[in-house]
Amino acid sequence: MKHSSPPVPAGFSPSQFFEGVHWHQGWNVFEGVRLPGRNSVEELCQHIQLPVDLMGKRVLDIGAWNGAFSFECERRGASETIAFSLENPETSGFNRLKSLLNSQVKYVIGSVYNLHDYHLGKFDIVLFLGVLYHLRYPLLAIDRLRSVCAGEVFIESHIVDELAEFPIWRFYPGAELANDPSNWFGPNVAAVVTAFETAGFEISVLDRWGNRASFKARPNNRISVFANTYEGQSHELRSRLNLQDTD
Repeated sequence: MKHSSPPVPAGFSPSQFFEGVHWHQGWNVFEGVRLPGRNSVEELCQHIQLPVDLMGKRVLDIGAWNGAFSFECERRGASETIAFSLENPETSGFNRLKSLLNSQVKYVIGSVYNLHDYHLGKFDIVLFLGVLYHLRYPLLAIDRLRSVCAGEVFIESHIVDELAEFPIWRFYPGAELANDPSNWFGPNVAAVVTAFETAGFEISVLDRWGNRASFKARPNNRISVFANTYEGQSHELRSRLNLQDTD
């Protein structure tokens, strides 16, 4: 299945459309019209080996921001795509793009830590791109991913090279990474792999470039290590009690 950017609609003004929004993502909206962000959606899709044909797939795009990856998945044939992020879609540019593209992508404001509270169901494809190192509680987030993934999780992250044979999470208490205080941890490749394995995933490394890496994970038949901890048992009890309260 091949897909291409649609033609530019009559009367469309790129400069007027792009004005007033921080476009983090670069993406071909129309033929010859590209979002002016520095992170190329097309290049990252190659790094994560995202299938060109997503026909019939349910997709969850965590940390969607401008929504370009969500719209790209819709363009590749996804039957349903949910953009899940913390930003206001009105100011992030998401709503602007959705209206322009006449898209059916749904936006949900929320945190990955509370994925289970949104009752979104299971997804064939979960995108977890540029999110992991922004999380103060990355292991909790990965446990939550396990609860919504029925197929594959595509992961892309900043990584560090320290002690490559051992799982290491480098802590950034300030703005040490890229002068950005929203960056909390820099995992090495081994840390990403073991974190997903202990959450009940099989995971493989797809690509490495600079200080970035991509991975693909799929749920296995083993129970998450989290489920056998005090926290996991307490979470399961709370979930059962909440279900009883709603009966």
